Amino acid sequence: MSETTPAPQNPEPHRSRAQGRATSRLSGIMTRRNVVLMSLLGGALLLISSTMTWVTAYGLGSTSSVQEVAMTGAELVETVTAMGLVGLAAGVAVTIARRLGRVVIGSVLFGAAIIALLAIRSVLADPASVASTALGEITGTTAAAQRYELSMAVWLGFAGALLLLIASLGLLLVSYRWPDRRSRKYQVNTAEDASEAPGEGAGPDAGQPGSQQRPGTNRSARGTRASGTEPDEFDLWDGLSDGDDPTDPRR
Repeated sequence: MSETTPAPQNPEPHRSRAQGRATSRLSGIMTRRNVVLMSLLGGALLLISSTMTWVTAYGLGSTSSVQEVAMTGAELVETVTAMGLVGLAAGVAVTIARRLGRVVIGSVLFGAAIIALLAIRSVLADPASVASTALGEITGTTAAAQRYELSMAVWLGFAGALLLLIASLGLLLVSYRWPDRRSRKYQVNTAEDASEAPGEGAGPDAGQPGSQQRPGTNRSARGTRASGTEPDEFDLWDGLSDGDDPTDPRR
């Protein structure tokens, strides 16, 4: 008797399902609101940390009038402040941007995050080299300090730049799944119009011969109410022009 060799299983369906679950989980995390919050928080952290002390130099020698100098992030790396402003601007722009605009914003934000991370990394790796120029401008001498000490504000800026990087990746990889926001200023609710035949809903005599729909009904205001939002001032003015009373309790 010959033994039947089982056919090898195809791992592609399992891999596809795993990738689909990972993509869905990532989309659930990288929502528009979360990306906006990360971008705003990252930009704010960069700006706040740039005003704080990053490096403190001790032991400047007898030629210097001071023996201890504290240098802020903006004095050490000027680009950090600019990248923080880019993060704040990107967070605001994402709230109104459409699909192509979100990709452009994500690309700009990705570049800003990389620039900020590289600048902060240089401070963490070699604070003496980065602080030499700023130290000379403050003390007016070329004397090097004996010791350089990093503060926690550097890591605060690093966290802000990392948040900008994550937000930019969310914009580049997931934002195409977000629905574009559309204006409902003059949008008519077709579902309500379809459920109401001509003349129906105008009063108790609806459907009677000679009965007509009340001419004061404003379609744009009615569509706005049906969509779950309050009519804006443009809809109210249009309703008044058509004879619709905004104080009518039946609205």
